[in-house]
Amino acid sequence: MIDPKKVRLMTKLAVYEEGPGKKDLRINGYSKRTYVNIKQLESVIAITAAYILAMVLYCFGIYTDIMSRGLSFPYQKYIVHAVILYVIIVVLDIVCIRRYYTRVYEKMRVDIKQYEHNLYRLGRYIQKEKDRE
Repeated sequence: MIDPKKVRLMTKLAVYEEGPGKKDLRINGYSKRTYVNIKQLESVIAITAAYILAMVLYCFGIYTDIMSRGLSFPYQKYIVHAVILYVIIVVLDIVCIRRYYTRVYEKMRVDIKQYEHNLYRLGRYIQKEKDRE
């Protein structure tokens, strides 16, 4: 005889495992600190690459001014402003990314706890069936 509660529970587990559970189970392999640090590192690398690209494009935009002024061009001023802007962007990015991925990890932990609870309930159903036999 098929137990409808067991079928619903197995369906719920399968849907979770095939949907958001794939990502959650992968994230669950990391500690919170490690996961957030990895995401921060990825973000800083991406921000750095984008910033370098933006600076190169900006330099191409003022290329004629740089070439016409030669050594009298205020290189130091531009470099200092670029570095200050980069530091501000990276600090803001680190703060925002840390907060965002901490929330993502905490939400994942809540979902995983529910998943583990459902697995425990399924295990109890299976154990009851074995005891009946």
